[in-house]
Amino acid sequence: MSRSDKPSDPSPMKRALQRAAVEVVAREGLRGLTYRAVARAADCTTGAVQHHFSSIDDLLQSSLDWVLEESAENGLIGARTGMFADGEEVRKRYQDSAEIQVFQYQLVVESARRPELRPVVRRLYRGYLDAVGKELGADDGFAQLVFYALDGMFLHQVADPDVDPGPALEALHAILAKHS
Repeated sequence: MSRSDKPSDPSPMKRALQRAAVEVVAREGLRGLTYRAVARAADCTTGAVQHHFSSIDDLLQSSLDWVLEESAENGLIGARTGMFADGEEVRKRYQDSAEIQVFQYQLVVESARRPELRPVVRRLYRGYLDAVGKELGADDGFAQLVFYALDGMFLHQVADPDVDPGPALEALHAILAKHS
């Protein structure tokens, strides 16, 4: 068990390091994730980062855990699914969580090069797929279809934060109304 796997270890320093790792990945990509970069972002020493995380992968997985907790606590999973929100609300939620969104997509892209990250990405997507299925009360196939449409919308917002998701959400609302 790595040091960051301790069941109740959400020290303020550890949380700051997880947030800093998300910030670094959002700004520089996964290849920029180093102890030094995280220490700089968290305004601490590299020794502090190494004390809390046994490896960069440990830091990455722990940061994803924090992202999933943060997403659940702040409604970002619901925001990411976004199926009952209007375009302006989705755009605002995206702006409020832009670093988290970019972090997640960086992780997804890197998993294509690093198969050892695929279980982490599967866990990430499972959380979102479960949220969509729960919100819809739908079977897995329909929940996947809706999630993939919404995931593409959020990816588009990563590439162009000024994009208006309103028309797509209106079309999705129409499909959901017919499916109910």
